[in-house]
Amino acid sequence: MRSRDGMASGRWRRLRALLRRPKAVCLLALVVLGLTAALGGGAPRGLLQMAVAMAAAGSCDLALFRLRGERLAVPDGALITGAIVGMVLASNSPLWLAPAVAAVAVASKHLIRLRRRHVFNPAAVGLFLAAAFGASESWWGDLAALPPACVMVLVALAYAVLWRARRFASFFAYMATFFAICLAAGLMHSPLGADAFHNPILNSTLFAAGFMASDPPTSPSRWLEQAAFGAVAASASAVVYLALGGLLYPFMGLMAANALHAAIRARRRVLQSAQREAKA
Repeated sequence: MRSRDGMASGRWRRLRALLRRPKAVCLLALVVLGLTAALGGGAPRGLLQMAVAMAAAGSCDLALFRLRGERLAVPDGALITGAIVGMVLASNSPLWLAPAVAAVAVASKHLIRLRRRHVFNPAAVGLFLAAAFGASESWWGDLAALPPACVMVLVALAYAVLWRARRFASFFAYMATFFAICLAAGLMHSPLGADAFHNPILNSTLFAAGFMASDPPTSPSRWLEQAAFGAVAASASAVVYLALGGLLYPFMGLMAANALHAAIRARRRVLQSAQREAKA
């Protein structure tokens, strides 16, 4: 019979192994952020919305994996997508909307693929389409409704995600580029450029850079390429924000960077294949 010390040691080892996984850390950070935002910001209904979106995303992911005949695994990536969808859509949205958007987001991961890898951040795709059809997006999960000092909670949780995913270069490049462009616009008397340094734009940009642009499957791993990826995503985001306003800018900028990253990856594979054939 196993001793209590042995059982406790085994649980601790399993917990440590779980926390080595970037997706597990990201999911835990999003749950903590959602609890903080919903309870501290007086939007408890947001937790229900987040939960049903996660359930729909996980179920859709498992169903599509089975349909494609692939081995089933814990749908942690889909759960992250569902959590982000639930935290961005307005918490007073119809309860069917979040699971529907989450299912569309996960489906895009299975449909828009290049060499067995999905191209776009699924949450960005789902939320962009939702906004295009008139859905209200309040980003209640980014703590913008809480006192300004609470932004440190957002920063701390994003740091944990970036540390485990090793995506600091993309984050800092994104933040530096976005706010440099907005600062330049503000100096040229653009009200939107000046507003970027205040809520809700500040918090939503931190959220997008920390939890979405750091997605390992749709972003590069080498730090120089990460920096370029973050700069491209931020540049496109800033242009969209300054031209249109609103809160669509992170999705459009991120999808532009995703597309460019996928194109570069495909070109690299073509060149490598040609080099192998030349040597053969």
